Amino acid sequence: MRIAIGSFVQESQFFSPVKGSWQHFGPEQIARGQAMLDAAAGTGSEIAGAMDTAARHAVRLVPLLRAMSSASSAPIVREVYESIRDELLARLSDAMAEPVDGVLMVMHGAMSAEGYDDATGDVLQRVRQIVGPRVPLVATLDLHANITRLMCRVADGLVGYLTFPHVDMYETGARGMRLLIDAVLGRAKPVTVMAKLPMIVPAENAQTTHGVIHDLLQAARAHLRTPGMLDISIFPMQPWMDVPEAGCAVVVVADESQRGRAEAIAAQLADAWWRRKEEHRVELAPTEQTIAEALASERKPWVLADSADAPSSGAPGDSTVTLQALLDARPAKDCYTNIVDAPAVAAMIAAGVGHEVTMSLGARSGTTLYRPLTVSGRVRLISDGAFVHKGEGFHGATMHRGRTVVLQAGCVHIVVMERACIQWDPELYRSVGLEPKDAQIVIVKSPAGFRAAYSPFAAEIRVLDAPGVCTPNLTTLPYARIPRPMWPFDPLQDWRADGA
Repeated sequence: MRIAIGSFVQESQFFSPVKGSWQHFGPEQIARGQAMLDAAAGTGSEIAGAMDTAARHAVRLVPLLRAMSSASSAPIVREVYESIRDELLARLSDAMAEPVDGVLMVMHGAMSAEGYDDATGDVLQRVRQIVGPRVPLVATLDLHANITRLMCRVADGLVGYLTFPHVDMYETGARGMRLLIDAVLGRAKPVTVMAKLPMIVPAENAQTTHGVIHDLLQAARAHLRTPGMLDISIFPMQPWMDVPEAGCAVVVVADESQRGRAEAIAAQLADAWWRRKEEHRVELAPTEQTIAEALASERKPWVLADSADAPSSGAPGDSTVTLQALLDARPAKDCYTNIVDAPAVAAMIAAGVGHEVTMSLGARSGTTLYRPLTVSGRVRLISDGAFVHKGEGFHGATMHRGRTVVLQAGCVHIVVMERACIQWDPELYRSVGLEPKDAQIVIVKSPAGFRAAYSPFAAEIRVLDAPGVCTPNLTTLPYARIPRPMWPFDPLQDWRADGA
């Protein structure tokens, strides 16, 4: 059995001032052929889960290309998107010289590009055109995918993460490969159905550890005991996508003979979700007041999430709001924070370790939500910025944030980096000699993904009320293209009132 495997992962944030570019798809982010399998081996990635499952079933994998953006951003520049897409498709066409029995695509599901609102659907449709209608095609997706009718039509199965914080990437890759193998062997003829809700919810209250998404997934597991049900995923979409087919979704993959039952299960789960939509509203902590409370506390560390500036959500990571609040508080206890500012990094490297510097810091992306700060401090450490993710989810993956400097301004330790990166793991700080357990305050720029690694030792966790392009206050953002009516922007009684 020959199965082709490829990957194109990017998460688009339509309000970000930073376009998806080759900066996000540097040499370390793209691997071709066997190199993509070698890079995934031993990690917690979807590709690793698919590889190990394939090996247990004597499947011969045909690796195509893996392109993974270093951080979320605005939609990808057309030339970059089409270049990566077309190379992946060309490699698949070449692989068809000896026809493949199936295709597994590792995607995100919230990827857009200039001219392609549904870039995920575009890739899957073009894969389908190459392999034909009879070759099974399965895609694995992030829980924050925006599911479209095109994606459901061209793929035999869509398999999403079941955790947020995301700690089941490996397991999702294994699920996708098992479903694909069953389809190739004729054990099932999968079809994908969707119930789409006119609802966009903040990421901060969409965890799977508790609450409404957790309960929906528990109900989904019970439905999977129904004959013919193959997989069920819940998708509280990436909320900052301003596209005509936006909305949360329930996806059921079932044997073709059970399509009607699958549609009924999807609708039942969607009904339950809709009734509990108010639980997604987020209570935010006032920034200055919370910092004062944390500094007065005898317990540490207080982990404060500046989720509005989260690179994993598509923010540029250059907000100065929480940094200003920390500096204004003049803490007598160590506090850790971070910011993206490539020119500042270059200037501090030129100054050298141990030197005192005064410089403009932050707000390089051009946003009007905050301004640069003038900061004085001592250059403590210079690093190449690479670190290995040791927590769950991206376990074993190397994160590349460019050259990185630790600037100490009194008791405020600022990790200044050239490029934004995911902030789920304390290694962001530990890799440059800062132990989060020793700090009174640790700033993380993430809505919820950080909780898996930080919760075991955090004294308190709060989500700060700070401005940013990834604010959970969704009604303050300039959406222009989403379908209306849409909760929480409009009053809606029934999720199917608009014919969904």
